This record gives sequence, C-alpha cells and structure tokens, in this order.
Amino acid sequence: MYRQPREAHEARIYTGAYRVYGMIYLVPGSGTADLLNQERAYLPVTGALIYAPGHAHPPEARDLRASTGFLALRKERIQWAVGGRPSEPRASPALLERRRLAFLFGDYLLAGELLVPRGVRLSDFLSQAKPFQALLEAGLYLLAPGRPIVELTPQERFPFVTVNLRLAEAVAEAPGEAQDPRLTLFG
Repeated sequence: MYRQPREAHEARIYTGAYRVYGMIYLVPGSGTADLLNQERAYLPVTGALIYAPGHAHPPEARDLRASTGFLALRKERIQWAVGGRPSEPRASPALLERRRLAFLFGDYLLAGELLVPRGVRLSDFLSQAKPFQALLEAGLYLLAPGRPIVELTPQERFPFVTVNLRLAEAVAEAPGEAQDPRLTLFG
C-alpha cells in the first residue's frame, strides 16, 4: 500500500480533560478539518505534551501531566484544535456565506465566522454537516459571572480554529445588522 506524503504542523488540541500540544500530519492541499473528519477513530499526534485542562497559552509548566513520542487521540473527544491549516470549501464561494457564530464549551466560548451554504437554516446545517469545521477569524472568550457577554474581551485570537460541532454545548448566531452592535461580541 502506498502512503501519501504528509506535511507536519504544530497543533494544540483541546478535550474536556486535556490540552495536547504536538505535531499533526496533513496531506498536501488538505486542512485540519479534513484530517479530523476522516473515518479513522484516532488522531495521531507526535511529540505530544499533555497538560491539565485550561485556556492559558503558553501553558504553565506545573500543568504538564505527561509527555510521549506518540499519542493516538480519540477524535470524538476533541472539542477544538488550533494549528494546521483551514480546509478549503468544497462548494463554489458564490454558494457560501460567512455566518458570525459563537460555540459554547463550558466556561468559555469560541466566536468567529463559519462558512455555511447560502440560504440554509443554521439548525439544518449544524445537524447535517461533518462534525469538524473551520471557524475563521476566531476568538476565545472566558465567561465571567455577572459580566454580560458583550463586555468580554478575547483572551486569544486565531486566524482559524477547527471546532467540533457535536461537542459544542450551544451555538448562537449573531443578530442582524439592524441591531445595536454593542449587543454582540461579534461586531
């Protein structure tokens, strides 16, 4: 069996229990979501550093739990990942629109733009799309008790993150243009 060439990319992978830093391997021309949406149950990660859950980057040395040369990480546990490259849309750009969305994961949310087929209801897209999608121009926002979402500032910004639609606890769409932009963090 012939193996396709692969390109090594640094990645940060977040699960409910760990933050994993290491190398992932993409086929040339494919993106991180393409790799994660493959039917294989495990994601190979080399040079893996396994940290306690959290959001701070870089992580504190005291949060390091283990390190290993190779880790097979269950894809169904991955909430989101940073690194690699965004997947190219399979449809013509004219058939897609960018939707400003927020994905809630426990005590934080990821907000950014998701490419969605034009005219499709968000709920239909979310229930039918492959689990891993590229969220463009993304930000990580930590929720704070007594503080409205509109007052949150991003802890970190990313050109893109790959988010697991199936593990997001909730998805919110930004209000339309006619709304007061102060009402959203998507503005």
